Amino acid sequence: MAASIFLTAIGLGMYSSTNSMFVKPICDSLGFARGEFTLYRTIITLVGAFFMPFYGKLIQKMGVKKVMLVCALMLGIVTMGYSFSTKLWHFYLLAAINGIFLNGVSFMSVGVLVSAWFDGKRGIASGLAYSGSGIGGAVMIPVISQVIERTSWRFAYQLMGIIGILILLPIVFFGVKDKPSNLGLEPYPADSKMGGLNKSTKTELSFAEAFRTKSFWLLIVAFFSVNLFAAGTNTHSAPYLSDLGYSTAYVSSVIALFMLFLTIGKVILGFIYDNWGIFAGNTIISIFCIGFPIFALLSPISPVFPWIYAVFIGMASCATSVPVSILLLRHFGQKDFPTIFSFTSMICSFGSSISVPAMGTIYDITGNYWLAWIIFLVLSFMISICLLFVELPKESKSKRNYAIYKNEDLYPLK
Repeated sequence: MAASIFLTAIGLGMYSSTNSMFVKPICDSLGFARGEFTLYRTIITLVGAFFMPFYGKLIQKMGVKKVMLVCALMLGIVTMGYSFSTKLWHFYLLAAINGIFLNGVSFMSVGVLVSAWFDGKRGIASGLAYSGSGIGGAVMIPVISQVIERTSWRFAYQLMGIIGILILLPIVFFGVKDKPSNLGLEPYPADSKMGGLNKSTKTELSFAEAFRTKSFWLLIVAFFSVNLFAAGTNTHSAPYLSDLGYSTAYVSSVIALFMLFLTIGKVILGFIYDNWGIFAGNTIISIFCIGFPIFALLSPISPVFPWIYAVFIGMASCATSVPVSILLLRHFGQKDFPTIFSFTSMICSFGSSISVPAMGTIYDITGNYWLAWIIFLVLSFMISICLLFVELPKESKSKRNYAIYKNEDLYPLK
C-alpha cells in the first residue's frame, strides 16, 4: 500500500499536477500561445489512452513490477528532456513518448496491484492508493513553483526527472510484488458480512447489454464532463489566478490546497457513499461541481474566493475516480466490469484531452478565462442532472430486465 501511494504521488502528483506551474513561464519565455503549448497535454492523454489496452496485456505477460520499472525510468528521462526543448514540436514529441509510458505508473497499474492484494476492502484500499496523487501534488506544487521562481523552468524539469528516478526505481524494485502468493501470502480477505464493493451485485450485464441502457450513457456523459473540467482546471488554475494579479507564493498555496482536497476528498466521498448511500454521494458531487466555477468567477473580487475555489474544485475533481467504479458496479455488476470500465476510461480520456487546449484557446482568443468558467458551470448542471436521473427508477423491471433499485446489497440508496 505504501508503495502504491508513492507511485501515484510521483507518477501523477508530481509529473501531472505540477503542469500548471509551467504554462505561464514557458509561454512567456519561448513566446508560445497557451492553446498551442497546452496541446502537449492532449498528446500525452490521447497516446496514453491508445496504449491502455496494450498495457493490460503487457502486465499480464510480464508482470506489473517489470512494467513499472521501465516506465518509471523512461518518465524521468522524458521529464528531463523537456528542459532542453526550445520549439513546440520538441514538447509535442516528448509528450508522445511520455504518453507511451504514462500508464506504467498511473491509476491503471496501481489498480492492478490493489486488485491482486485485496479481495476485501478494495474501495478503501483504492482510495488510499489513489490519494497519493493529491499528496504528491500538494507537496510538489509549492516546491516546483519556488524552484521555477528562484532558478528556471528548465532546472525545475531536470529536478523533477531526477527526483522521479531516484524515488520510483527503488520503491518499485524493493516494494512492489506482483502477487501476495509470491511471498507465500493470501490476498486480504473479503468480509462476507460487509456490503459495498465486497459483495456481488444482483445486476450482471455484459458490455453489449450495458451499452444499450440509458444508465450507461447517463454515466458516460457525467464522467466525460467531469474529466473535461478536471483536466482543464488542473492545468489552467495557476495561470488564471496569476493573471488576476496574485503572487506566485499565493497561487502555489491555493493550488496546494486544491491538491490537498483532491486527496482527502476521495476518503470523504468514499465514506459518504459507504455510510449515507448513493443519492447522498451524488448530491455532494453535484454541489461541488456547481460551486467551483462560481467561486472561480468571484476570485477577482476578493482573495478569499480562490481558497474556496480550491476546496470546491478539489472535491469536484474526486468525481473522476471514486464514483466511477462504485456506480458502474452498482448498475452493471462484475460480469464484464473490466471492459465497461476500460471503455468508460477511454471516453473520459478524450474529455481530458479536449479541455486543456480548448481552455488555452479560449484565453488566447478572449484574453481571459471567463467563457471557460461559464461553460464549466453549464456542464456542472448537466452532470448533476445525469447523476440524478441515473438513480431515478423510471423504467420498469420488465422493460430493463434487471432491477437496479432493488439491489440493497451494493451501495443502497438512503
